[in-house]
Amino acid sequence: ITALARVFSCVNPDENSSVKPGYLSIVLGLILYEEISYVGLNCSMYIRGTPSIAAHTLISNFDSDWPRKIVLIGMALAAVQIQGSNLQHYGTVGSILLSILVIAANLGSRAWKFMKWKPVDNGGLIAPLVSIFVAATTGFIFPYMGFGKIQAGGKAAVQLVIYNSIIVAFMFVISDFDAVQNFLVVGSETCNQDMTNIVLGSWFTFTVITCIFAALKIEPPAPHPDDDDRILVEDQTSPVGFKVPNFPDYPFDQKLLNDERAECCSLRTEIIIGVIPCVLFGFGVVVTGIMEVVSHADKIVAEHMGGDV
Repeated sequence: ITALARVFSCVNPDENSSVKPGYLSIVLGLILYEEISYVGLNCSMYIRGTPSIAAHTLISNFDSDWPRKIVLIGMALAAVQIQGSNLQHYGTVGSILLSILVIAANLGSRAWKFMKWKPVDNGGLIAPLVSIFVAATTGFIFPYMGFGKIQAGGKAAVQLVIYNSIIVAFMFVISDFDAVQNFLVVGSETCNQDMTNIVLGSWFTFTVITCIFAALKIEPPAPHPDDDDRILVEDQTSPVGFKVPNFPDYPFDQKLLNDERAECCSLRTEIIIGVIPCVLFGFGVVVTGIMEVVSHADKIVAEHMGGDV
């Protein structure tokens, strides 16, 4: 999302900032296939509370993954338009906006499930659109809560948010390089990124804080109850605490399964260590963007004042 959002610096086209898809359609269609797939199904099951895939197929008007197809078709159509035309420019920007919404909706729908929120109303013709809007909003506020490992709860969930925020910060810096922007969206490297840096830096800091506090409320899963038919039996040597008695035992080295990272730190210390660098990073990005905007404004004022003299 941080890499794609940089294209919005070029929303208003001119002779020097027209954009077109680079290899972004290949990246989304092949590398990030899972991230943009089945948004309708995820929103139906996690946001609206549809009990199964079969139920979703019965109540929905279509069973194809149209959001993903529309994103890829939009980028393909934008790529074949006249070079530098407004149709190509706005087609590229619109397709990227839709892809960001799809990714956010997938993250938000999973976050909705993992935070165990109640489903919204399941009826009405516009229920699918409402669920996608709700999921995308949740994804923009709690993006890190959409990762499956967040279900571990407790300290492991907080660590997951911190580690992923570090990766996002790294990707944020990398996405500012002209070569990366030109690889994804040709022409975006020529646009002024100051305001984009301010918005993304603020959003990065906000989401890290919201997700860390949300992760604290995720309770670790309770031990599996004993079943009458004894499908599972308790075994402390098992990585998950239980084993299937009908399966042969295969020994694991417990040292390889124990996560000893930051064991010397308490949960509160990890939160402080994780929040402070992220806040400083976001604050630094915002301040840098503001300084660039002020510097640009000073140059414009100086040029006008010089022309008047």
